[in-house]
Amino acid sequence: MNETMSGPAARGNTVPTPAEVYEAMIALKDQSKYKEGTTWTNDEPYSDTKGYYSWKGGHLDGTNILAVGCVAFAFILSDEAFGSLPARMYATGEFAFKDIKIGDILRVNNDSHTVIVLEVSDAGVVVAEGNISTGDQKGKVHWGRAISKEEVMNSTSHYITRYPEDYISPNDPEANVSIGTGTLDGGLAWNLTKAGTLTISGSGAMPDFNSAEEQPWSDNSSKIRKIVIEHGVTGIGSCAFWNCGVLSAEISSSVAVIGNSAFRESSIISVSIPSGVKTIGDSAFRKCQNLGSVSIAEGVESIDQNAFSGCTSLTAISLPASIGEVGDAAFFQCGEMKSASFAAGGKQVKLGNNIFTQCYYLMSVALPQSINCIGDGMFQNCLTLTRVEIPQGAESIGTFAFASCSRLTTVLIPDSVTTIGTAAFANCSLTDINFTGTEAQWNSIRKLGDTASAVAKAAIHYNYVPTSSPDPDTDDSNGNDDNNDANAGSGDNPGNNGNSGDSDTSENNGNSGGSDTPENNGNSGGDNSSESNGNSGGSGGSENNGNSGKEDNSGNCDTPETGDNSGDNRSQSSKKTPFAKGKTFTVSKITYKVTKAGKEVQLTTSKSTAKKITINTVTGMDGVKYKVTSIGSKAMQKNKKLTSLAIGSNVKTIGTNAFSGCTKLATITFGKNVTAIGASAFKGCTTLKKTLTLPDSIKTIGANAFSGCNMITVIVIGKTSKSSLTAIGKNAFNGCKKLSKITVKSSKLRSVGKQAFKSTKSGLKLKVPSKQLTKYTKLFTMAGLKSKQVTK
Repeated sequence: MNETMSGPAARGNTVPTPAEVYEAMIALKDQSKYKEGTTWTNDEPYSDTKGYYSWKGGHLDGTNILAVGCVAFAFILSDEAFGSLPARMYATGEFAFKDIKIGDILRVNNDSHTVIVLEVSDAGVVVAEGNISTGDQKGKVHWGRAISKEEVMNSTSHYITRYPEDYISPNDPEANVSIGTGTLDGGLAWNLTKAGTLTISGSGAMPDFNSAEEQPWSDNSSKIRKIVIEHGVTGIGSCAFWNCGVLSAEISSSVAVIGNSAFRESSIISVSIPSGVKTIGDSAFRKCQNLGSVSIAEGVESIDQNAFSGCTSLTAISLPASIGEVGDAAFFQCGEMKSASFAAGGKQVKLGNNIFTQCYYLMSVALPQSINCIGDGMFQNCLTLTRVEIPQGAESIGTFAFASCSRLTTVLIPDSVTTIGTAAFANCSLTDINFTGTEAQWNSIRKLGDTASAVAKAAIHYNYVPTSSPDPDTDDSNGNDDNNDANAGSGDNPGNNGNSGDSDTSENNGNSGGSDTPENNGNSGGDNSSESNGNSGGSGGSENNGNSGKEDNSGNCDTPETGDNSGDNRSQSSKKTPFAKGKTFTVSKITYKVTKAGKEVQLTTSKSTAKKITINTVTGMDGVKYKVTSIGSKAMQKNKKLTSLAIGSNVKTIGTNAFSGCTKLATITFGKNVTAIGASAFKGCTTLKKTLTLPDSIKTIGANAFSGCNMITVIVIGKTSKSSLTAIGKNAFNGCKKLSKITVKSSKLRSVGKQAFKSTKSGLKLKVPSKQLTKYTKLFTMAGLKSKQVTK
């Protein structure tokens, strides 16, 4: 074994070393559940009410994973070692043996069995597994099976790792070597080490940046693993770490402000905000999809709009008594959040609109003792919320405030309320309203739109006296109900269609943040909101879809305008509805356009910074899995991060300039159904290496398609005589200076553009089918080659 095993396993928000991973996993070997020879079939482990193990590694291929059998066994060991670190999955051809580390998960045996790696050497790996399918250990736990390097590479269909890309162990002698350093405006210093620690030091506040590209460490942003803000730094600048690979942050108590979009769309998985911080800025942690734990200390006073919106892994939030204001959409679309609470305090808290909209699993809420209002859409589509106590002081309940809270049965309304907005309780299941005032006071409340009829269905209890201050709901529901979105995974078929599991174990009942996602009415920070373009990383003025008649969307809970809008209730049911043709949606920073409703999409644009990308299928925000059948014009043009590209079998066409200028793109694999490569599609991909193989399905190669790809040495167009190639555009391979050999298998070639092979290697040979030699010699000489270069 090549690793030295010592030290306790690290969990939570830091990356453990391979040695620590080993110790964490091997410690389970002595526990009764995981001992050698313990029964472990597809009926294990039953860790929740449905019998599946819910792992902490996040989504795989856009899918939330639940598992049983061998998959569950591997996930349990993985979680023990890595805590909540997110996982990445690669298919055959997207990884090498040298990438495999202790704790990685392999899907082997023709995609039928899952193992986890205990040891790695040049000869192969040693694994642990549950539900082994052969020998005396069949259907049991087994530790220590050796698999050769050759077998690993020949039989592994999927490779899952929770180490970050470009991982450097802290035990590496070069871990603390600086790979970037400099001075920020204002005098603060920064230093980034090879192990990924970015330290900000000095006195004063960091400057604001208008975009991620302005960060001085932007070229290495994907390598950042930990951020240390040292004592003396008083503010974290806007956009400072937007889209960085950071997993954890140490923020000094000297910091008073976390700027707009400071950590937006980063990979951070947990954060503790110290008492010195007074303000958490607009969109500060927006769309940090791995963020599962947030601790906010007493002393923090305001949370701005969108601060944590789209943090889809965040399961709970507790806010201190010092909080005086929470902005619009602060926790919008935190789809996994189950509880939210405010500590008791003496101040009235100003609450914005849509704060908890689309927190589908929110079951427990404890609001502040005094608030200004329940804002528009504040709890809209909180599908598992059953009861709420609205504190004294609230003067209004906003439009759509509880719309589509389909399980809401009981609400306490204080006598301070004077207005209830349109559709406030639309599509609820109200049975009891506890009102602290008299019947006359209740009748005096303005009930707009359909509200009067909605509340008339409930029993109203006047002069109600709360037994205690608002407490979290004690409903014993655990969130694993019919609304649960997850694909069950067993030992028989994980990784299939992004599902780490057996097709027989569970029906996929939809995505909790997918098809039941309603259009957000009064949304001030959802996915439909405009993205930030400058404005120091702020929301830039979110688009308001269906505001309740107010021009001002400041979240001040002004009384809604009078008017009957009962017919305008756009709250939707939880039925899965595919997006219509022409609808666009974004997943993992890649945008798609629906070309065939419920079935097919085109990849249109990308802001992804991933180095390895596979294009084949995508699960939309409607919960539907789409085939990606085309890649649009300029879709990933000038992507400076992309190094490896796998184009799947669903893709048929690649658009003009789709990947032009991707100067770090080194490897491409093409699916078997690609028919057309557009003009300049890969122009200027100067790192594209050695052999380029195109499938039989290719019919046309556009003008300048691979021009300037000066590292390519061999091109094979078609693998068999069934090759469909009919046309090669002008300048298609112009400037491929090292290109020395081309093989054309097709007998259907009709045209070759001028200078298609200009500025290639002087000794270039072009091999064609023997029966087509005469015809093709003429075609290629007209394109600029010499007749002697064309051979059979």
